[in-house]
Amino acid sequence: MYRETEAAIGAAGIRHGASHTEVIVGGDGRCAVIEIGARLAAGQIGLLIQHALGVDVWAALLDVALGRPAALTPTARGYATVRFVTSPRAGRLTSLSGLPTVGPGVPFARRRSAIGALVHEPDANGHRLGSFVVTGPDAAGVEERADTLLRQIRIHVEPADASGQVRPASTSAIAP
Repeated sequence: MYRETEAAIGAAGIRHGASHTEVIVGGDGRCAVIEIGARLAAGQIGLLIQHALGVDVWAALLDVALGRPAALTPTARGYATVRFVTSPRAGRLTSLSGLPTVGPGVPFARRRSAIGALVHEPDANGHRLGSFVVTGPDAAGVEERADTLLRQIRIHVEPADASGQVRPASTSAIAP
């Protein structure tokens, strides 16, 4: 798998800097490269690395671009996970409450959609209503806390009908 990935990155002309490569490994062990991007992975991966391992990937990328050695040695040995807040249906967002606030064990929280905005079911990254990162000293505890915090989020969306028009009846759902 590594040989195929390195060959694909080289064929794309990526020589210095980040690359995000996705592969599919078949049941027979054969590897197929399906995506290459001269960028970090999405989904808050840089934040997770920074908060779990103490490695500033953005500074490292700048160092590489400037021809300097990158600081990639971990300075921490923790765990981090991200949770994405999504709408249960398409419609108009009427309220979103319970998003964690930044504090101990929650180094990042962001709401992306304003009240009154049209929202969609989560079929693309841009449809996320927000996200938050949870950190801690053990993986199971981090996952458990993140799931607990996610269950506390309340989302109210006025649903859209089949034509995409928003109906006035308000409904409630817990973030998935």
